[in-house]
Amino acid sequence: MAEVFAGVRSRFKINGQKVAYAGGVSGEESVDMEPVDVLDFVEVLEYVEVGYRTSLNANVFRVLTKSLKNLGIFPIHTNILTNGALTASVEESATGRTAYHFIGVKATTKNFDMAARGIVTENVAFVATRCIDESTI
Repeated sequence: MAEVFAGVRSRFKINGQKVAYAGGVSGEESVDMEPVDVLDFVEVLEYVEVGYRTSLNANVFRVLTKSLKNLGIFPIHTNILTNGALTASVEESATGRTAYHFIGVKATTKNFDMAARGIVTENVAFVATRCIDESTI
């Protein structure tokens, strides 16, 4: 029987602390490839790895007095240039095993969604320098 990782059994943490009321997290890793185009040849000769990028997004329910700025997740405008990098992780709540761990995390954008008869949510986007999973942890 496979151990399928499910959202109901996951926990989102920033700097080792659980982010209360996280409704969803998504992440991405990509390797930038540059084509080698040569004269007198219609096809790409090869692709060369030139960069690595990773990012993540978190959707959280808004709790008064626990804003993303109060929690130190999103920088306050006066400390944008001095705000340090964070770590973020997604782990399996029953065992505490980490599925994804992001290093060098910095928040880049946040937005909120508010509707009559709805719960206010905030979505925050991050960049990171590295993402590792259980293959490396």
